[in-house]
Formats: sequence, structure tokens, C-alpha cells
Amino acid sequence: HCGGVRGGWDNLLAVIPGGSSVPLLPKHICDDVLMDYDALKAVQSGLGTAAVIVMDKSTDVVDAIARLSYFYKHESCGQCTPCREGTGWLWMIMERLKVGNAKLEEIDML
Repeated sequence: HCGGVRGGWDNLLAVIPGGSSVPLLPKHICDDVLMDYDALKAVQSGLGTAAVIVMDKSTDVVDAIARLSYFYKHESCGQCTPCREGTGWLWMIMERLKVGNAKLEEIDML
């Protein structure tokens, strides 16, 4: 137990329940979902490594995802083309999104 959400449960924005490689869950889903494999799968996320990331309402989600994208770009071993090239493109698109310069069609590319 880590003390709960900074500022209380009503200050929760989203949770990434299974580490940085699983989809985040907005608060309205977190209100009722159980932290187990089947329940998270049912809400299109996952338990992954169970490295829970909690975001309160002060979090800029686009910035947070951009930071995670950079992590994957930086940590790629470079052996396979999809990871070597794709993580760089993902990070560049996220950086453009952060400053409002991304194209609408790039959102679908993510």
C-alpha cells in the first residue's frame, strides 16, 4: 500500500495497472474494476508486470506518454526494425502532440 492517490481518490485521473506497456484506465473505470487478469482484460487493459502507475489530476497525460515513448526509444536494443524505427516515430509524434503540432491522422498511427 502506497498511501493512496495524492489528494484523495477524487483527485485520480487514470491508472496504468500493468506497467508502461498496457493501456491506461480512466478514473470512471478504476472506480469499479478489480486488479486481476480477467477484469483488466475485460476493460481492454492488462496486468502486465503489475508495475502500477497512478496519475492524479495534475498529470499531463500526453507528456507522461511521451516520456514513456522516449523510454522505449532509448531502451530499444535496435535488433528488429519495428522496434528500432517504430519507437523513434512514436516518440516524435508524441513530442509533436505535446506542443500541438501533430497532424490529426497521426493519432490513428499511434
